[in-house]
Amino acid sequence: MESTPANQVLAIPEILSMIVHLLDSGSLKAASLVCKDWHHHTRLILWRQLIVRKDWCESDLTQLWPALDRQGSVTKSLSLELSGAERLNRVDMSLIKVQLTSLLSRLPNLESLHIQFPHETKSNIILTIAEHATKLKQFDTDISSWDSNDMTTLLRSCPDLCYISGRNFTSKILEAIAVTQPTLNRIDCYHPQFDDDELISFAQQFPDLLQLSISFHSFLTSRALASIAASCPKIEQLEFHFCLCLQSAGFQAVFRAFNNLRVLNLGPSEAYDADIALLAVHCPNLEFLKLPFCANITQVGIGEIVHSCQNLQHLDISWCDKIQLSVFETETPWVCKGLRYLDISGISLPDSADAPTPEDILHCMYRQLSLLTQLQHLVISGHDFSLRLLEVGGPYLAQLKRLETLNISKLKNPIPWSDVIAIGNLFPRLTQFQFQCSDVVPPLSVIEGAAVKKSSKVHLGEPSESLQSTAEASTSATSLGATASGTPRITSRPSSPKRKRSRSPSPLPSPAPPIPTRSISPDPFLDQIYTGDNNGEENRPTSEAMRATLNSGLEISFQVGSEEEEAPTGWGVFWR
Repeated sequence: MESTPANQVLAIPEILSMIVHLLDSGSLKAASLVCKDWHHHTRLILWRQLIVRKDWCESDLTQLWPALDRQGSVTKSLSLELSGAERLNRVDMSLIKVQLTSLLSRLPNLESLHIQFPHETKSNIILTIAEHATKLKQFDTDISSWDSNDMTTLLRSCPDLCYISGRNFTSKILEAIAVTQPTLNRIDCYHPQFDDDELISFAQQFPDLLQLSISFHSFLTSRALASIAASCPKIEQLEFHFCLCLQSAGFQAVFRAFNNLRVLNLGPSEAYDADIALLAVHCPNLEFLKLPFCANITQVGIGEIVHSCQNLQHLDISWCDKIQLSVFETETPWVCKGLRYLDISGISLPDSADAPTPEDILHCMYRQLSLLTQLQHLVISGHDFSLRLLEVGGPYLAQLKRLETLNISKLKNPIPWSDVIAIGNLFPRLTQFQFQCSDVVPPLSVIEGAAVKKSSKVHLGEPSESLQSTAEASTSATSLGATASGTPRITSRPSSPKRKRSRSPSPLPSPAPPIPTRSISPDPFLDQIYTGDNNGEENRPTSEAMRATLNSGLEISFQVGSEEEEAPTGWGVFWR
């Protein structure tokens, strides 16, 4: 039987759609130019999410309108962001309304909107959103001054809204949601201004609630948790971030009731090992667990989780004072073999007299990590002992073939630049490698060269500058194309005139297990216009910069003799 020609296979829409979803940004843009069918499938990805970063309120977006007039019908998600300085500026409500109207009127099928406003913005601005975004299903905003009538208008205009996130929600806002949106099943509020009784009353009206996220509530108590456990048994995502008055009685009530719980964020909180053990027993479907800065949890409670929750994909136990590396000391492998994100920053060595030697403990840790072959993100920073990443961890860490991001910042003992390169080369898919320049020992030739420059300046009567062999600037890592031979390229750039240097923000964990995304600019002319750098010049390091290209194609660098600089001002447009 003859095989089907490749061109016929690609003509099948379902197969073509599956293939284009696996392409990177460059390949997607190239594929969009092949033919009409390929253009149709790729544009659904290129334009499905639009992100306007930095000062959208006052920026000239008119050059976006022709592109949005052509492609805006496929955009499902829009994110409008502001810089910190712009959020403090005085509000021009008329300009904000014009910008919003121009954007939303070109996105008729918008389903998700994340929007940041200047701090003084009043909630009546959402009337513009209610008028132009009637198909919204998710709405996330940072408006701090709410009027319940405005919320009511928005909810009535968007009957499909099922997720809402905001700050400073009052009891009147909860009442407005309950009256106008009975199908709402996900709510996320931070710095709320309602009390236990008002939250209990709200929960009783939403028995099908799937997500409840409350952050920075100073007075929420376990009584509210017990009532929520009785009223909303279907909850899958539960977050109480910085709700420090919650106690074990409340935690145990919800863990017993929420057998379908998949996402839990309790950091920091007053949870104990007994609570976490109960979680392991009653919530076997747990996928996302975040417990940073939980001072009462030890390796005993975490051991219950990693030996019970087979579906766990995200685990954050960073900076928990009582968790020790003995959590890895077991002959039984962790059952969560599908773990993709792990943060063990700041956990300590066992301090008992009969504890194994540090080297034995490190072998146990790295051996356990080597079994987590699906791991994509590893944060292992801020420890008060030497990690010996290369000499002890190297053979084990090399098994993590899928690792994409690695954070080893704040090392106890700086390591040679050549070792940093060798560590990065252990991972063939690495796209982000975070460390600080204080973690790196520069090559001797660089130190000697800097000393010569210093001597020459003193000899010429110029002001001397102290040599910093380990600067405190953060590392900037960007993904570049891999070298043909796969051999690292190491280069050193001389000093150049001081310019601000951009830094990519560290990825923050989402409320649900992380989903790979891509940043894409679908039109070449937009690549030139919305770059965030008005003069178009290349950002250059301000002093001696050591660079290397890893086998994965990732370029890493650190600078010797300069302090960390601020990110550049300006704004950009990004597609994901």
